[in-house]
Parts: sequence; C-alpha cells; structure tokens
Amino acid sequence: MALSFENRIKYIVRYMYDIDNNGVLDQNDFDCLAVKNTIIECKGDFPKAAFENNQLIMRNLWNEIAELADFDKNGEVDVDEFKNAVITHCVGKPFADFPNAFKAFIENQFKSVDVDGDGLVGLNEYRQDVITRAAFSDIAVIDNAWNKLLSDTDRAAGGITLPRYQELFSNFIANKDESHPSCYLFGPLMKL
Repeated sequence: MALSFENRIKYIVRYMYDIDNNGVLDQNDFDCLAVKNTIIECKGDFPKAAFENNQLIMRNLWNEIAELADFDKNGEVDVDEFKNAVITHCVGKPFADFPNAFKAFIENQFKSVDVDGDGLVGLNEYRQDVITRAAFSDIAVIDNAWNKLLSDTDRAAGGITLPRYQELFSNFIANKDESHPSCYLFGPLMKL
C-alpha cells in the first residue's frame, strides 16, 4: 500500500508541496518554498537576488498548478484535485510532455537534493533528503531503498543525474506500477 499510486500522490502533496502542513496547497506553500529553496541552494546564505528569482519561479509555479488543479477555483488544491491533475496531465507521459509547472518543480527539487552542486545525487545526498521527511531507526532501510532505486547505469555514474532524476520523478507520479524503481526516489515510503 505504501507504494501505491494513490499513496505516492498523497506523499508528494504532503511532503513536497504542503510546506505549511495545512493539508492543501496554496500560495503560501509556494512563498515558503521560495525561502526554503534559497536557503538550501545558497547553503544558509540568503542573497536578495537569489530569493527574488526563487520567488518568481515559485509564484509562477503556483499559478500554473492552480490553473491545472484548482478545479473548484477556491485558491487551494487538495489531494484529490492534485491527483486528478496528475492523471489528466502526467499519467502515461514522459517528463518532456509534462506541464511546465511539474517540470520546474522537479528540476528545483533536484537542485535542492544535489547539495554539493556536482550534477549528481549520490548516496549521502539521498540519505540527507530522505531523513527530512521521515524517521528511521536503521540506516539500512534507507540504503536498501537507494539500492532498489539505482540502475546499473546509475551505479556506474556514481549516482543519479538530472535527466535520470527527471525520469524517476515523472515515473514516481505518473506510473501506476508499484514495482517500478522510481517508487524509492524519496526513500522507503510509509502509508499515509
């Protein structure tokens, strides 16, 4: 059940977008994401230009997501609306055919995980990302998820490149197959 399509969509809404934890997506979440992304990208520093750039990106992202998913036009996107938008605009499609809002979020997420900025998400960065969303009493659980996620090409490269991350993330939200390696992109999932 933890790897089901429904649970993965709930996971994205709860842990990736709903920054203020109020159960729905709204403008405030994306304002908070601009602050968060600036701090992460700038390793604790907060340059005004970087923040303004992230703020613009996140406001545009919210506007696009609201256009795609706020079906009742109440200024909020709940889990069901988000799921319906994913089904309509993403399921069965490759990353290149996703709406710009989804592509922008995926690329920004990669930048926040690739802490050292080398263009590759390695095991240590994966571990750091995974523990921000759940508690684990044994690192082996995280490392097992990493090993299920990686392909032979990923192993040879020493981690996950941006194009591979885009592929994995798009499969995480758009592929209903519960056995796909992309199900482990964010670590071992719990049922929500």
